[in-house]
Amino acid sequence: MRIKVNGIELNYDIIGEGKEVILLNPNSVHTKLFMKPIIRLFSKDFKVYCVDRRCCGKSTKDCELTYEESAKDIYEMIEKLKLNKPAVVGLSGGASVALHLAIKYPDVLSKLILCSGSARKVNTKIKDFYNKLIWYPGKRNADRFWKLIEESREIKENELNSIKAKTIVINGGSRDIIPVSEAEYLSKNIENSKILILEKEGHCTYARKKYWYDVVKDFINE
Repeated sequence: MRIKVNGIELNYDIIGEGKEVILLNPNSVHTKLFMKPIIRLFSKDFKVYCVDRRCCGKSTKDCELTYEESAKDIYEMIEKLKLNKPAVVGLSGGASVALHLAIKYPDVLSKLILCSGSARKVNTKIKDFYNKLIWYPGKRNADRFWKLIEESREIKENELNSIKAKTIVINGGSRDIIPVSEAEYLSKNIENSKILILEKEGHCTYARKKYWYDVVKDFINE
């Protein structure tokens, strides 16, 4: 399905029934392809909106690419589809979009799940990590997203303080390319939040596993 929002078209699918959950993909990847195991988990219990963020998958690619504009896309999608305060799950770059959504439009979501996300320009090896992969969904489109990361502004403490949604911050521990200190920074500055560090995991590797999903499911259903 496609929907016109914020001057572009977003591609999305709806799978499952129950409470509404929006899944926001990592930078550059095709949501339905990359996140298939995650979608399978969530769709057993929730009504899942699987969105290709702008410049990803089948959504509009010839457009401005910022986390702020991506957040506005999701806000307008929520409004047009008349969603009732969905939970928002953001993975990696998708977590950055989710943060901007929760800050700029605080009343449109109920729960915020931030997976290996960051608010600051932390010293990571994310580009090196992806460049070592022979192939991954969206690799041909990756240069725009490296530019996005380099040019994106840092989210300030007072902005994080303004987030109203109940939040869980998840990180893969010492093996995650986003340092644990960034997860701690997010959790410290988002008032209604808790943190989950999965020491044996890496960058969003946990997101395809049932034990992670069970924690997130319980959090959404609280």
